Formats: sequence, C-alpha cells, structure tokens
Amino acid sequence: MKKILSIFLLLFLFSCQKDEKVKVNSTIVSDSTLSVKQSDKQDTNNYIGTKNVLVEAERIATYNVKSISELWKQYKNAKESATKFIAENNLDSIITYLDLSASASYELSREDIATWQLNNIGHYSIIEFKRITDYESRIQKIATIENLKKKGLFIQETKTAFKENYHILTRAEKYLHKAQVLDSELEASESTKAIESNLIFIDWVGNYISDISIKSKEK
Repeated sequence: MKKILSIFLLLFLFSCQKDEKVKVNSTIVSDSTLSVKQSDKQDTNNYIGTKNVLVEAERIATYNVKSISELWKQYKNAKESATKFIAENNLDSIITYLDLSASASYELSREDIATWQLNNIGHYSIIEFKRITDYESRIQKIATIENLKKKGLFIQETKTAFKENYHILTRAEKYLHKAQVLDSELEASESTKAIESNLIFIDWVGNYISDISIKSKEK
C-alpha cells in the first residue's frame, strides 16, 4: 500500500514540474516576442524620426533658397539703404548694407560687383577716418609748420588722433582683403587698383603711428 502511494506521489510531482516548465517556456516565448515587438517598434520610430528630420531639413533648405529676382532685389535694397546712411555718415550701417549687397552679388555669381561692394566698405571707412581725425588739414599743417618744436608737438598730437581712430581702418582692412581674394579670380581692373590704394593708405597710417604701440591697444 505504501509502495502504491509512493508511486502516485512521484507521478504527481512529475506532473507539476512538467506544468511549471510549460509555464516558464511560455513566459520566455512571450517575453521574447514582446522584446521583438518593442525592438520593431523602436526601429520604426527611429525611421519615422529620421525621415521627419530629413523632410524638415529639405524644407528649410528649400525655404532658404532665393530666386535670382529676390537676390537682385536684396542687392538693390541694400545699396539704397547704404546710400541713405552714407549721407548721414553712419559708418556702421553703411558697412552692414554694403556687406549685404556684396553677399547678394556673390550668390548671383557676380564676383565683380561683390568686389566693388567690399572695396566700398574700405573706401567709406577711410573717408570717415579722415573726417573724424581732420586728416587733410592736419597733413597740410604739418607740411607748413616751420618751427621744429611746434611741428614735433603737432605731429605727436596728430599721431594720437590717428591712433584713437585706427580701429576704423583695421575693420575696413578685413573687408578689403576679402575683396582682394575675390578680385584675384578676375581680370585686373579699376577695382584692383582701388583695393590696393586703400590697403596702401591703411598700411601707411599704421606705420605712421607705429611708435605709439597700436598692437598693444588692439589686444
């Protein structure tokens, strides 16, 4: 009798273990399926996200592309604004709009016009520098003063005035160098001479006041 009970007990335990294995296997399969589904979902989301980014980038790129007529309009409007501020001696605004007109010209593949606009920045910067420092009258006075002591003092005064406003020329120099780079790809013309002339003037002023340590001020 005990032997029979022992057999039934073993069969019962074996049956329970078999059911447990089935449940465990079922859970593993379910978890695996879930993992696959989540992975697929994540890949899908990544694809959609990437696609949306690409579409947005394409939309922005398309939006920023200007037509030829729009670029010419930008150029003309910028030139008109620059002309207005030239009359007002507003150098910062002159530079802003001449630079804008140069950019539009460059996008139109009119490097010759862009070169002139950049050179004009140098041109009007030099005019402003001469106006603020009273350049013409100072140079003329230096040439006519006969008393050496007075002449020396006035030269130092002139150099100080030039130094205080030299930043106008150093800013202009950067645009002139850009103009020079563009002009180097074109045939030599009046713009070539104008750029060189403006750069020579800036270099001369720098040398003229070099003993006042310009570099230390720029730093």
